[in-house]
Amino acid sequence: MLTLDTSVAHRIWENWLRMWNEDSDIAHDIISPAGYVLHLPDAAATIDPSTISGPAEMSKWVAGFTGKFEGLRYATDFGPFVDEDERRFAYRWIGTGTWTGATGWPHDVPGREAIFVGVDIFQVDASLQITECWSQGAVTRTT
Repeated sequence: MLTLDTSVAHRIWENWLRMWNEDSDIAHDIISPAGYVLHLPDAAATIDPSTISGPAEMSKWVAGFTGKFEGLRYATDFGPFVDEDERRFAYRWIGTGTWTGATGWPHDVPGREAIFVGVDIFQVDASLQITECWSQGAVTRTT
């Protein structure tokens, strides 16, 4: 069994950011193909999380979501917080991008900057692939 520690959590997180910022297909490297559960906060989420059960679905959702913005980029605010015994870790993130009018959300005024903040908590399996993610994010302001 592999061990989750701060350095391993950081490596997984860096790949998670690469998935959101550069190449959604990285999901195939970090999400467990044996089963994945995504938890989102409410019914107003951009997707029904029960439709995301593995890397292919995650990759498709990430590409679709990020494609609704111009220049959407996520960065680390702080973390990780690591529970080695339970193989869980968490990061707080900040995302910035420009609205394009594609989301249907009330704040989505094309050309205005959007700023998001959130926290992602991950559960990994013995091979250190992500099996569960609890994600909470919100638009904090638009300019």
